[in-house]
Amino acid sequence: MHIEQFEYVIEVARRGNISKAADRLHVSHSAVSQAISSLEAELGIPIFIRSRSGSTFTDKGEAVLKLSYEIMNKITELKELGHHSKEMPGSLSISASAIFFSTFLLEAIKSFKLEYPQIQMEIDSNTLVPIIEKAKSFQTDIGLIMGPDETHKEVSRYMNARILYTIKLMVAVSKNSPLAKMDVITPKEMLNYPLVIRNERPNRKTWEDIFSRYGQGNILCYTNNDEVMKNVIANDLAIGFFTDLMKKDPLVVRGDICLIPYFDPIEVPNYHLICIQAKNKYSSIVEKEFIKCLLESIESYKSEL
Repeated sequence: MHIEQFEYVIEVARRGNISKAADRLHVSHSAVSQAISSLEAELGIPIFIRSRSGSTFTDKGEAVLKLSYEIMNKITELKELGHHSKEMPGSLSISASAIFFSTFLLEAIKSFKLEYPQIQMEIDSNTLVPIIEKAKSFQTDIGLIMGPDETHKEVSRYMNARILYTIKLMVAVSKNSPLAKMDVITPKEMLNYPLVIRNERPNRKTWEDIFSRYGQGNILCYTNNDEVMKNVIANDLAIGFFTDLMKKDPLVVRGDICLIPYFDPIEVPNYHLICIQAKNKYSSIVEKEFIKCLLESIESYKSEL
């Protein structure tokens, strides 16, 4: 057995097929295919089911993947003993909700790369469930999500979950809306206007609770696209929930969108920005240092709100 074989297994799991894994690893397709076939022969079990649509794991292959991560975690741990952290080679993968990209994540990435220029970063924006699945299955090193107490409690059962920031829920309205001059907005007042709702389970659940207490609202649309939400609101087509972190958004700074505190006399849900990682994954120096940069960027961002 060779270390590269375990690395190849992990990369095929991340990419979904051998060709993409080979491209990412800068080796030939045949090198990856032969290395995995050799490992399968040595173990006496099939690891992947190969098809035109990609490579999927067999039941025994899932166990091989888990052990491959454990082996590579230990190798990373050993390598770190012989390197100063700022000279550490390697990579870091991050999957994050859109709110992170529109607030402090880019500043955290900038600070991190200045300190650790040799680290190759892979970053993607996604929605809640895919981010959780990618972090849980080791396809990404760090997942950054937004969700209420229930989400934090749920992911904490099978992942390492750390609350980075507890947000303040705000109602986003057009500058031309009659609600723009309000000091606070209640759910009853919101139900008098068309609504744009983020199409993720926790957000839908929040609105279902509101509807059950105060009556059904007029839903203009569901969307996960922040730009669509902001443009719908700025053009006075609907109102919706955003967070206090949006105060530095250009549409808010320019005055096209007004953010009004939300007040529900019965219950205001607590929403958090949460960092998640696989529970049995070794947290490398690189990952710890990035999270440190992220927390510093959050503090800096909060001080400017």
